[in-house]
Amino acid sequence: MEAILSQPVESFESLARSETVFSRLWEAERPRLWRLAVRVSGSVDAADDLVQEVGLRATQAFPSLRRLESGSAWLTKLTVHTALRWRERRRELERIDDTLLSCVQGPEEQTLQRDTATQLRTMIDSLPETLRTPLILQYWEGLTCREIAETLELPLGTLLSRLFAARKRLRQRAK
Repeated sequence: MEAILSQPVESFESLARSETVFSRLWEAERPRLWRLAVRVSGSVDAADDLVQEVGLRATQAFPSLRRLESGSAWLTKLTVHTALRWRERRRELERIDDTLLSCVQGPEEQTLQRDTATQLRTMIDSLPETLRTPLILQYWEGLTCREIAETLELPLGTLLSRLFAARKRLRQRAK
């Protein structure tokens, strides 16, 4: 199937063939992409919407692709970027909510709310995106370092240093 994916789409027949290829690729990858969306976004509830958004974007972009080395890697990259954008939007809304709550609540309520939120965060969730996402892709998705570097559009050395830093931080927090 990958050989077909690397061919340019130029005619109606090849477009129809590429739609069939894309449908097969999408059906095969969708469960894995859903799991990835859950892990990167941190939300089971948002995963369906995120995968639907990825599917829409992929459907629109697929016919115009000229060369595609790996359909799976391309869908992984789309999913990661979509989930990261969703997560950032959610953080912005949380910041706005916190600002509004601080205007309404007294200091005791604010402290209690902060303490509860801190307890609910996992160690991995507390890592910065640049450290957390490579860990998720390596340990939960099983991607190789080269695949992760390609997905995140990073030099391999940068990726390796981020993985090292993430593991080091997790060890320090566990002590």
